[in-house]
Amino acid sequence: MAADESGGRPVDAFLYGDYVCPFSYLLSVRLSRLLEGDLRLRVHWRPLAVHGAVPSDGLPVGQLGRSPDERSRIEAEVGRQARELGIELELPDFVANSHEALQAAEFARDVGEASFRRVHRALFRAYLVEGRNLGRREVLLEVVREAGLDREGVERALEDGRYRSELAQAEEEAERYGIEGTPTLLVGRHKVVGAAPGEVIREAADRARRDRGSDRPSRGASG
Repeated sequence: MAADESGGRPVDAFLYGDYVCPFSYLLSVRLSRLLEGDLRLRVHWRPLAVHGAVPSDGLPVGQLGRSPDERSRIEAEVGRQARELGIELELPDFVANSHEALQAAEFARDVGEASFRRVHRALFRAYLVEGRNLGRREVLLEVVREAGLDREGVERALEDGRYRSELAQAEEEAERYGIEGTPTLLVGRHKVVGAAPGEVIREAADRARRDRGSDRPSRGASG
């Protein structure tokens, strides 16, 4: 990674996101591109389910309680940012339960960074490009198998619930740091909410770096 003009070691940042949140996908893509350039952040994904009560078969978007006008505004903004980034993104007409998808990603993280990156991209794409219901275990297991994970290993992990505590910890962190939705990027003690432009992310990183340089305490979640 190239050094930015501020120099020094990368700043730790924590991205609280969900695979059924289109803005989490947009922010993840934007961050990846910034990190390929000169932005010195070390980003840690934190699994935060945004729709905790959605049944495993999913829920029609119309039942989320948003007005038609609000849904239209969200769709327009998602479409605008996807075009700006030059990526495919199509909002499904249902919301999937993401709990097991988030756990599968934690399994991939334990396998290794390369596996996590593949699964991370595959989960976003499966729901937000292909419209696959990640809340259905058979669908999820096929997605992670296609991304190179051991299907049976993931299924055993979901059965024994070994990663549920990681989701609970991320939820506790979010409450502690006043995080109310996804995506939220915590950079030191500075929060970036939503799929923010690159300049906003850079400003948060610069402020966190200045905080560190002046020995001011910085809040951060463990990841």
